[in-house]
Amino acid sequence: MAEETINEIFWTDSAKISFQKIIDYLLKEWTSKEIEKFVNRTYEMISMLKLHPEMCRPSTKRKNVRIGILDNHTQPTHHYKTESMKIELLLFWGMKQNPSKLKY
Repeated sequence: MAEETINEIFWTDSAKISFQKIIDYLLKEWTSKEIEKFVNRTYEMISMLKLHPEMCRPSTKRKNVRIGILDNHTQPTHHYKTESMKIELLLFWGMKQNPSKLKY
């Protein structure tokens, strides 16, 4: 089955907040150039999701949820709604965080 192009990508409040927390952390640890590259990679991955919504591994916890790897530090999590051809970005998870606190 060929993948269809997604019409819309929606950032949930949790995705916005978790992404900002990662940026806030990176501001203390990385140079502005490294942060810019990270943000660019994030938006490149989101653009790829529009074309290939099933490119990330499926979650073992929830149906239609996929977890990607943005870099060695961050996993974006998204919900793929096939009936409406939409993606909801649920969360950005820093891989140094305690996985028992991961809720999406």
